[in-house]
Amino acid sequence: MSTTAALNEDQLESLALFLEDQAEQEDGLDFFALHGLLTANAISLQPLNWAELSTMIFNGDVKWENEKQQQEMTFLIELLQKEVIELIESGQTFPIPCELNVEADEDDEAAPLENWSVGFMLLTIEQEEVWYRKFEKDAAELLFPILYASGLNSEDEAFAEIDDDDKLSLQVCASIPDNIVDLFLLYHGE
Repeated sequence: MSTTAALNEDQLESLALFLEDQAEQEDGLDFFALHGLLTANAISLQPLNWAELSTMIFNGDVKWENEKQQQEMTFLIELLQKEVIELIESGQTFPIPCELNVEADEDDEAAPLENWSVGFMLLTIEQEEVWYRKFEKDAAELLFPILYASGLNSEDEAFAEIDDDDKLSLQVCASIPDNIVDLFLLYHGE
């Protein structure tokens, strides 16, 4: 099994720029949110097909410039999905493609980890029954750091307490890579 990056730098840049453009126009996912969604899809007991994924990624229909662009971007996203699956199945600590903190940048833009976590949580919310039915307690514990990093429940007192403690916030975020592997084993282990 190869754990070499499936996408080269040019392909990653091309995909990231396309997604950024789509996110601005249609409120679609940026690269980090896409990666989070594909990570959740690799773990899910009921992975989404391309049509379902595409709707979530682009928030509906995509305005493709031409068929070549559609084929190229679809190919790159499918290649990234394969890479994520390989990385998860390797059993090694999962490499989140950004720094493990939720600090906003100087322009007050959301941290990449927040976007990654939002993408991941989109699928777990969409498939709540699938994710929690059989392993509710374990799933809730393993998903807690991702839910925290997403900011989706930031009004919750438990999350606010973590936000107030920088060291604790970093510890919670640092547990995400190992939790990805543990989630995969929870759902797909013998």
